[in-house]
Amino acid sequence: MPHPQLKTGSLQARSSFRIAATTAAVLLVTLSPGGARAFEFDTGNPDLSLRWDNTLRYNYANRVEARDQKIGNTVIADEGTYSFDRGQTVANRLDVLSELDLTYMKRYGMRVSAAGWYDNAYGPDSRTNPFLPFRNIPSYVNKKYSNYTERYYRGPSGEWLDAFVFGGVDIGEVPVNAKLGSHSLYWGESLFLAGNLNGIAYAQNPLDLQKGFATPGVEAKELFRPLNQLSMQAQVTDTVSVAAQYMLEWEAFRYPEGGTYLGPVDFAFNGPDRQFLSQPLGFAQRGAPSEPKQRGQEGGLSTRWSPEWLDGTMGLYYRKFSDKLPQTFLTRVGPGISRYNLIYADDIDLYGVSLAKNIGGISFGSELSYRHNTPLNSTVLGIAPGLPAQGDTKGPRGDTYHGLVNAVGVVPKTALFDTASWAAELVWASWGKVRSGQNLFFAEGFAPCIGKDKWEGCTTKNYIGAGLSFTPSWFQVWPGIDLSAPLTYAVGLSGNAPTVFGGNQGNGNYSVGLGVDVRQKYRFDLKYIDYVGDYKDNGFAVTAQNGFTTLLKDRGFLSLTFKTTF
Repeated sequence: MPHPQLKTGSLQARSSFRIAATTAAVLLVTLSPGGARAFEFDTGNPDLSLRWDNTLRYNYANRVEARDQKIGNTVIADEGTYSFDRGQTVANRLDVLSELDLTYMKRYGMRVSAAGWYDNAYGPDSRTNPFLPFRNIPSYVNKKYSNYTERYYRGPSGEWLDAFVFGGVDIGEVPVNAKLGSHSLYWGESLFLAGNLNGIAYAQNPLDLQKGFATPGVEAKELFRPLNQLSMQAQVTDTVSVAAQYMLEWEAFRYPEGGTYLGPVDFAFNGPDRQFLSQPLGFAQRGAPSEPKQRGQEGGLSTRWSPEWLDGTMGLYYRKFSDKLPQTFLTRVGPGISRYNLIYADDIDLYGVSLAKNIGGISFGSELSYRHNTPLNSTVLGIAPGLPAQGDTKGPRGDTYHGLVNAVGVVPKTALFDTASWAAELVWASWGKVRSGQNLFFAEGFAPCIGKDKWEGCTTKNYIGAGLSFTPSWFQVWPGIDLSAPLTYAVGLSGNAPTVFGGNQGNGNYSVGLGVDVRQKYRFDLKYIDYVGDYKDNGFAVTAQNGFTTLLKDRGFLSLTFKTTF
């Protein structure tokens, strides 16, 4: 379930611009040269520390790529590309993150964090293709954004993030540490978003895909959203540690919502009200999602082993979890009346092994994992009337295999730059046994893909994808000013993955940027961000695409971000 808003009435108010502007003014006064970078409270006890950090981020973005009219003429995708025209502001957003940490004897304590945001680029109205029939079939009733989309895109709004206590005891000579409350864990070795979606940490916590789509190349761990849970870790010996996790809450991924600038399809996910099907079928209304139980469904165990002879760390993992990405069901509930629901499967088992090792100054990571009874790719499904029981998806489910290898390194000073950091990750996925819903598995050789191929999204036996980042840096270009030029690229190299958002051939994104650090306190980033992909068309509209994010290929935008912590 979504975290509660920090406030209610004022967060929904139409005077939100004035509120955000006042907040920004107060914060900028705080950031005057005499301001401190963080609040360190004098508790009067050397064993007790209290720290309060606040991060202010302002983002301005402008659409610089012209609309692809074939995407704009596609009934499931017109609203995203028509939400803003070329040259319009697609983000005018202020974010504030506040973090409070209390620590006693460096072993016990608590942490609380909260976030707030406001984006003046979004108003209350959605937009569609102005020509018939599109203008009369919006996914938002009366072309008004739903309360959900209004909250998470325009605001002003906020939410609690971390809220946990931690502590430890020694059992004999074994130190045991635990956390209880809302926090996140990240197991395995994956680096980028595609690695996470095919890795051991998949669905360990929900990801903020809304943020991930807007910032290609961001590390996967930065996208993790905390959930209520109990986690423990014990250092059994000098070379062996064990960890456990028990979830007390379930929450789906946060998605780029339909009808917003980076929403690839109009009907997905939790924001839109409906989707037009065809005449005479009319609209399918969005129904309530079928979600797993909040607790008792998820947990995991891991062990990490670092013997001297290995000169690295090996990990073994087992997790039982509920999916946080949905399958979509279309249900005929009466003559001319349809409904679609998001169904989240439970009772998935994951087994994994990882290895991390430094070789020649380069940090290597690798994983292999197996998912039992996981949801497989499907089209929007037609089923009998009635919503499936919690976690009981009647779509295709089966076994999948996943692997990745990555490397992180640093390039020393050259004639071109002072230093450079780089990272690369290669991911692989394959499907094994299809355990149920074979007639709905959207894969080559199965009924839904008869007469179709991988360029229309059909799953192939194997998938390979890659992610790259390279960031050269120049220090003290001017007194107190460092420069960097981050570059990222992610793309599917071969085939289509068997799971939702697992990856598609030719589908990806890239960013080119320039970063400025001022006195290591103020950060400015200018980036161009765009998407790539392949689709088929009839000369007027898209008829099929290899991955839904292909429908973002006309959404190139220029983004300027300012960030500081105080």
